[in-house]
Amino acid sequence: MRHDEAMLPAVRHRRILELLAQREYVTVTEVSDATGASLATTQRDLARLATSGALTRIRGGATRSPGQRGDARLLATCLARVRHALDRHDLGAAEHALHQALEACERLRRYRSVDGTA
Repeated sequence: MRHDEAMLPAVRHRRILELLAQREYVTVTEVSDATGASLATTQRDLARLATSGALTRIRGGATRSPGQRGDARLLATCLARVRHALDRHDLGAAEHALHQALEACERLRRYRSVDGTA
């Protein structure tokens, strides 16, 4: 995307979170290139997302928030437990693991719901 093609802040924020979903770390330049925003605008976007807890700001870029990484791992673990419980025909254990997975999904959704996006 070229810098003269303006992208709305909510769309830029969603794109930034999509980039972080694909990899653990992004640079300011990578985000600027992906969104078409200036470096200054990109810095402001990253700061705003960091303030909301959607990502963690680090020198030269951003990384996924620690909670987001933990919730993604928890979700994968819970889903594996659901499958294992279903293989054993243990519906109680499957239900418990599904409940935990849904809670992790809700937290992950909140990380991605910055400014009402996604």
